[in-house]
Amino acid sequence: MCVVETVRERYLRLVSRGGDSDRMVYFSDAIFAIAITLLVLDLPRPSSGDGSAWDLIVDALPDFFAYALSFVIIALNWLGHHRKFRVIKGHDGPLLWINLGLLFLVAFVPFPTSLLAEYGGQVPAVVLYAFVVGALSMMQLAIWVYAHRAGLLDPAVGDAVYRYVVRDLLSTPAVFWASIPIALLWSGDAAMYFWFALFPVSFFVGRFGSRKAA
Repeated sequence: MCVVETVRERYLRLVSRGGDSDRMVYFSDAIFAIAITLLVLDLPRPSSGDGSAWDLIVDALPDFFAYALSFVIIALNWLGHHRKFRVIKGHDGPLLWINLGLLFLVAFVPFPTSLLAEYGGQVPAVVLYAFVVGALSMMQLAIWVYAHRAGLLDPAVGDAVYRYVVRDLLSTPAVFWASIPIALLWSGDAAMYFWFALFPVSFFVGRFGSRKAA
């Protein structure tokens, strides 16, 4: 039976899928760069009557911590995004929308960063920050899983590498989202200390996955 294609369906089929992802990558790089730049704007500026330079530095330590943490988070997400699109060889409509969802969160990061710098270990600030960081990795995972299922990955990736990246991407939400009940039931400061568990978790996942033959 012949299926009739409408003009709209043909238009969407023709424009929503492409053999490269260069424009998506360039636009994404710009959003990552802007988000990192915006982090600097929240750092305190010296003014007359603020006391000594040392007083300003000490008072600004929470701001510096929040800035450094968010810079690392955004930088690692950019690195992951860059690496994925080295092996994602095309795009379609759903992949574009998933990528925009990731960029929505990237552009949002400066706000929970400001909240964390201003209110320290207060539970709402910690919970929001942990949720956003975990959601970033889940959006990265969504890009990777969708590209695999849609046949947009380079065939050289293979199932072993695909699963290795999936496990690696699950490390961050596992740690940061696990810190949310810690903040709610115990304290925000304890939840923030728990974030350092990401280092041994990521190391374990990396070592476990790299032992398997590709």
